[in-house]
Formats: sequence, C-alpha cells, structure tokens
Amino acid sequence: MCFSGQNGASASWIWRRMLRQVIHRGLKASFYWLGLFVSRHPVFFLTVPAVLTIIFGSTVLSRFKPEKDLEILVAPTHSLAKIERSLANSLFPIDQSKNKLYSDLHTPGRYGRIILHSKSSGNVLELADHVLQVHKEVLDLRVNYKGFNYTFAHLCVMSHRDKRCLLDDIIAILEDIRLAILSNSTLSKVPLSYPNTTLKDGRVSFIGHQLGGVTVSNSRDQQVKFARAVQITYYLRNHGPAVQDVIAEKWENEFCKLIHRLSTVSEDLNIQSLTSYSLLRDFQKTGVLAKSEVLVSLVLVLLAATISSSMRDCLRGKPFLGLLGVLTICIANVTAAGIFFISDGKFNSTLIGIPFFAMGHGTKGVFELLAGWRRTRENLPFKERVADAFADVMYLQDNWSRTDTTVCSAARSHQ
Repeated sequence: MCFSGQNGASASWIWRRMLRQVIHRGLKASFYWLGLFVSRHPVFFLTVPAVLTIIFGSTVLSRFKPEKDLEILVAPTHSLAKIERSLANSLFPIDQSKNKLYSDLHTPGRYGRIILHSKSSGNVLELADHVLQVHKEVLDLRVNYKGFNYTFAHLCVMSHRDKRCLLDDIIAILEDIRLAILSNSTLSKVPLSYPNTTLKDGRVSFIGHQLGGVTVSNSRDQQVKFARAVQITYYLRNHGPAVQDVIAEKWENEFCKLIHRLSTVSEDLNIQSLTSYSLLRDFQKTGVLAKSEVLVSLVLVLLAATISSSMRDCLRGKPFLGLLGVLTICIANVTAAGIFFISDGKFNSTLIGIPFFAMGHGTKGVFELLAGWRRTRENLPFKERVADAFADVMYLQDNWSRTDTTVCSAARSHQ
C-alpha cells in the first residue's frame, strides 16, 4: 500500500506510536521482573552492596592520591601546547637562552621567585644592601635529605657560559649599587638603563621583568631614576634522577618558609614568594576552603530528603525513608570512589561536587519510588507491590535520564 501527502504523514505517525508502545511495554515488563527479583532476594541485595562498599571503601583509604599535575586536568598528554613546549625546551634551553629571551618562552620547571618592594613605597634600589641580604639567605638555605645538606648551589641550573649557577643579572647590578652607596656615591654613578642595560662585562641584558614600577630619565640613554620592586628568580634543575626532583621540591618548601620568616622580621621590605608548585598548593586548598559550603549543602540535601518524603498524614509519612535514601547514595559514592582509585584515578577538588549531584538525583529517585509505592494497590502481596512500583517508577526514571541526555546533547551541539 502506498501513501502520499497527509495519509503518508499519518501512517508514519502511527508507526512511531506503535513503536513507542512496544518499547514502553517492553521496558515496563523488564522493570516489573526486576522488582519481582529484588523482592524475592532481599538478603542478596542487602548483603552484597554492603560487602562491596566495605571492600571498595577500604581502597579509598589505602590508595588515595591527590592529583599533582594540574595540566592533566586541562590538557591531554598529546596536546599541541605540550608538543610546542617540548620543542621550545629543546631549542631554547634556559641555561643558554635566558639572557637573550625577552620573556619566558616556556615553563622553567622548578624554581623559586621573590618580589621585593619597599614598605614605604620608596626606591627599592636604595635598599640594595637589604635585598642582597635576602639573596644571601636564599643561597645559604639548606635542606636535609638522607643525612646530606643541599643548598641552591647543588640544585641550580648551570650557566652554559661559565658553568656557574644561573642568576638574574639584576643581582650584579645591585652589587654595583651597594658598592656605590658604601663609597658615598649616588645611584646616578651606576649606569642602569631600562629595559636593556649594559653590564660591566659588556653584555647587554634585558631586565624588563626584573624591575617593576620603573621611572626613567628623559635623557636619551633612559637611565633608571626610580624602581618600586625587584624580582629575582632562582632556577632549579629539572632534568635528572627522580631523587633530584624530590630534593628540589623540599627546597621549594623551605624556600617559602624562609621568605615568610624574612618578610615578617624585615622592617624595610615587603617580600612575596612564588614557586613552581604554588598554583598546585592553592588549588589543593580549595577543598579545605569548601568545608563550610560542603557541610551546608549536606544539611540542605538531608532536609530536602526529609521534606520530600513527608506527608500531612503523620502515619503515612516516611521522612526516615528519605534519609535512608541519602544514606544509600552515600554508600554508592564510597563504592564509586573505591573503583575510581583502584583504576589509578587521582583526587582533585573539582570532584567535590559530584557526590551532591548523586545525592540530589538519588533523593529524587527515593521520592519517586515512595510515590510509586503509594500508587500501588494495598491489597496486593508485598512482592507484587514492589514489582508494580518498579515498573511504574523505573520507566519514568529511564525516560527522565534519556530526556536529560538529549537536552544536554542538543545544548552542546548549539555551543
């Protein structure tokens, strides 16, 4: 039979309706038998999830590992950015290119960085002696590892030119300024232009990223008259055995403690520190800072579960059933976390919100299941009432899940 025009459209509509009815009846029958199976084996569905929760929950404590690589959260290992950075590392190594590049072309690996400025907002160059004292404290900083003391000299990046520790050129300039001050000379006697300056050995160095808040003279040579801040970076080797990275990490930790102590006792300088792991440390603290929000959210979820399971008739209300539903979702979260860590997953603070999404969805499921139970006939046997409730509720839950997936896919396709 051939259909055309309106008859063809109504025929296709009839076929779609018939297909929906077949799928609807098939799903309801499947969920009915699932509910019947659950009601006939209550011991199995009570003990097996509890045993699995204990097994996987114990792995959460034994295999818990925080994520230490932030890049893996935003860029895959084969990303173009990582390939380009690897190329930059091979073509422009720090020990050969640092004095020639006007900016950081790539991440320098492990490092410690300090920014110093006068507490009185004065010229930091006049405090060259104080700045160099801080620099000396950093060079003398020692970290102990397996009975050996390591200083910056043991961990620093070596200069390709003279095989000495690679230091910022501003340190040599500050040395000249200190000698000028000790000999009762003025700062103008020390030639210092900006952003390029000529050192004593004749090299032209870029110091645009080492001085901040600079005021220069109106003369042609752009002599520095005033500088508000000085930035000094201490580069550590990041190519070598794994133990070297462990020692460098300890050095960074001690470096931050040292700078904090020096900033507290210094009367003339404000000192801020930054290391290669500072961003990771701040990122990991978000989980600690979110404690109050997490507790408030948990209370709200429990309150919503209690209210949604209550009724005006106190005899028919099941508020504790809502709390039990939240408890079962918490058990499922513990099990899921165990599976996540067994599969070599690592924790990061962006995962904190996932249990609350699961609790919200689980609370809705408990409310729907309770409502479906109340819609069943009270004269039916217990097992058949459970099967009817499953057939009624699980089909609706499946429809909602497929609708949410369709909406999310459509929204993503329009972005």
